[in-house]
Amino acid sequence: MRLRGIGTSATLLATTQYVTIQNNMNRKLSAKAIQRGLCVGALLLSAAAASASSTLLTFQIDMTEAISNSIFDPAIQTIAVRGTFDGWATPGFGLTNNPSGANTNLYTGVFNDTTDANGAVTAWQIVILTNGVIDTYSSQNDGDNYCAALPTNSGASLVTPSEFWDDDGPLVTNSITFQVDMAQQLQLGTFSTSDSVFCQGSFEGWNDSFQLTNNPALNVTNGQGIPTSLPYQGTYTTWSADANAEAEFKYVYNNETGGGDQYENVSAANADPDSHNRFFINKTQVLPLVFYSDQPFVPPITNVITFEVDMSAQIEVGAFTTNDSVILAGNFNDWNTTAQIMSNNPAGGTPNIYSTALTNVNPPGTQLQFKFVIQPGKVYENLANNRTLNLLETNGSFTFGPVYFNDQPPEPFDFVSVTNCMVTFTVNMTNAVGTDGVVFDGSGYPVYLNGLNGGINNNFWTWGALQPTTYEMTNIPGTDLYSITLPVNQGQNMDLLYKYSINGIDDEAGFADNHERWIRSLPNYTMPVDIFGSQGTNTQSEIAFGDLAIAQATNNQIHVAWLGRDGVHLQTASTLNPGTVWTNQYLTDGTNLLVAPGGMAGTNYPVGQGNLFYRLIGPE
Repeated sequence: MRLRGIGTSATLLATTQYVTIQNNMNRKLSAKAIQRGLCVGALLLSAAAASASSTLLTFQIDMTEAISNSIFDPAIQTIAVRGTFDGWATPGFGLTNNPSGANTNLYTGVFNDTTDANGAVTAWQIVILTNGVIDTYSSQNDGDNYCAALPTNSGASLVTPSEFWDDDGPLVTNSITFQVDMAQQLQLGTFSTSDSVFCQGSFEGWNDSFQLTNNPALNVTNGQGIPTSLPYQGTYTTWSADANAEAEFKYVYNNETGGGDQYENVSAANADPDSHNRFFINKTQVLPLVFYSDQPFVPPITNVITFEVDMSAQIEVGAFTTNDSVILAGNFNDWNTTAQIMSNNPAGGTPNIYSTALTNVNPPGTQLQFKFVIQPGKVYENLANNRTLNLLETNGSFTFGPVYFNDQPPEPFDFVSVTNCMVTFTVNMTNAVGTDGVVFDGSGYPVYLNGLNGGINNNFWTWGALQPTTYEMTNIPGTDLYSITLPVNQGQNMDLLYKYSINGIDDEAGFADNHERWIRSLPNYTMPVDIFGSQGTNTQSEIAFGDLAIAQATNNQIHVAWLGRDGVHLQTASTLNPGTVWTNQYLTDGTNLLVAPGGMAGTNYPVGQGNLFYRLIGPE
């Protein structure tokens, strides 16, 4: 707000914004195992250092093939493991064999892991030490470190599968069944039963060769007919690797609408920390049924959302009339620009606010995107992005808005809000002399007004000798006054810029040195009398409002007067102390109180006991 008088004030327009969080689900393939083991291991150590978790880990490595291939010499070399469990310590935790055991080439060791959190995934690497220094790293089938899921309870034990050095043990082929539940993806609308589901991994070359299928007999549906479990399954029988060799994989669906392969985003609790993929070992097994992206099914919720939009600014400038409609269009109705019609209450206190209620059934937190549209013409809001909101986490109702169409707040007192506001201009030509030296004597010299060409403010027709008679002013008989009444179109600024002329020449003042006055009441207004050649740089342009004055008290009343206009009113207070609350006197607003020709408004106040302070408040 801009104030004329005592004190200052301000208004605050608050708006709400929705964050769109988009998850990208892409497969991350492994890099060099030893390099990533060092880096990721250190990160996991720092994250879990404060954990009170504990797991007794038993490591097993069969060096039979490595001895046969002269990779490992047990007479001069030793075996160790290092990983997240010991903070990737160098050279690692030593393993030993049992010379009297059934397999003298089996090296084992038990380590109390207090670094990894229970329920997390531990990763490790197997190394050959020569003279206590790392000599050689083992290479795994999947190109990453070994890993295993830890028990969830502290103090439990885990015996890791027996591995061959470099996964070079005798090849075996096992049947491995994979299964994934797609119910939540169907609920989210990202997956359709017409899409294909695959399991991709290091065991089959990371391609779409291994397709899973849905068995309708295993589907589970709730009372509303919504699938709560939608398992896809498949058994792989052609992967040959040594026993307990490790492989990585992810579940993938192919979006038939053109999105291509969509890879799941596996949670850290179920993923190899090196690659963020799922993993399994080579043995005959049925892997647990897991949720795609580890997202369990969440029942949909019902929200009733009331959308509200304020059309005040569009009404002011004539971009929206009572014959037009406001439409709510968004991703919830396929951006239909005719279906969801909004309505207002013409007899209510906010007739410019249009609203509609939308019932939406979707997973909690689902994001809606939308815009408001003017019909006819399908005029969308001119915003950089769609509007967004997120559904609640539970059933319920809420309101979005009101917001301004285009986020454009109204300026109700700075624009003409009626059709063809008629404004009367009068100029005093006494002793008028043009900048071209022409002395005005009233004989044969027409007087023109320029600057409102076609009812548009600050729009000048071309200066010259032949001018449209529409803008020639009429002499008031017996005076040196000339007058004209012209329309100012709806939507034009109330702050008018114009200029007078002798003979149609730009000769009242220098270039762009114009008169500036405000339209102070509607639908029609009479400007104060101008003096030819007295404007702009010669005298101050007319202020928007102010000149607050109090006349001497008479008949136990005082007269308060000010230069007013629509949207300007008095405020009163009994003190000027800090924190004083000013009282709005809305009936003194220019929309309620008649502003006289020339812009002066006024009212009487009774003289009371104590002080009463006045100030004016109005729009910026």
